[in-house]
Amino acid sequence: MSDQPSSLYGDQPEAPRPKAPGLIDQIVGVFTAPVELFQKLNKAPSWGWALGVLVVAALVVTVIWGLRVDVEEMLRPMLERNPQIQASQIDMIIEMQKKFVLPFGIIGALFGTAAAMALVGLFYWLIGKALPEAEAPSYPQALSAAVVPTLVRLPHTLLLIVICLVRPIGGLTPEKLAPTSLGYFLHVESLKLHAFLYSIDLFYLAEAVLTYLALRHLVRMKTSGALICVLVPMAFGIGLRILGAK
Repeated sequence: MSDQPSSLYGDQPEAPRPKAPGLIDQIVGVFTAPVELFQKLNKAPSWGWALGVLVVAALVVTVIWGLRVDVEEMLRPMLERNPQIQASQIDMIIEMQKKFVLPFGIIGALFGTAAAMALVGLFYWLIGKALPEAEAPSYPQALSAAVVPTLVRLPHTLLLIVICLVRPIGGLTPEKLAPTSLGYFLHVESLKLHAFLYSIDLFYLAEAVLTYLALRHLVRMKTSGALICVLVPMAFGIGLRILGAK
């Protein structure tokens, strides 16, 4: 082992690790300076508090909506259009759904939100390793890119809460309550086309743009990879909504 010092001035102190942006900084940053925020998260990934806020927000909306929605008004038209369901079965199905809509919604909000973010983060991580612009990303970086851009939907969540509290919502599902999508203003006969119009929502489009920026500046992914990560999940989500329209 050499007795010589590592430098003429002895051992140099390690540079302090970058501090991750806090929750408030993340919420403010997605609206005011997203590129700067994502560059900071590249050096110090952070997603835990943001994910906690998303889970709580989803839980609050689910509970308030579940307590006020008219399950019969929501389900009866859909069940009556289904030729495989007999008229005598409709009332029984509706009564059963009334018992489970809130518990299942709470379970989905508590566990589904976190599971979805983990899967999306895994998808980003894999694409990032395949198409890195420089150094391959870490999973915490990819998970931060999945979670933090969704904070832009918080005003939409607050709007849904207010709407559910101040006026009757009938059988409307949450995505049909807020005046932020084309489906809210344009009513067409085709249920599938109407479902597509509900997918054209201001906040979801904003989230897509922020996700692209996060993938470019946080995950440091090539442009082609970032577009794949934004467009493929978007097409998948819209496709499921259209196929599920009945």
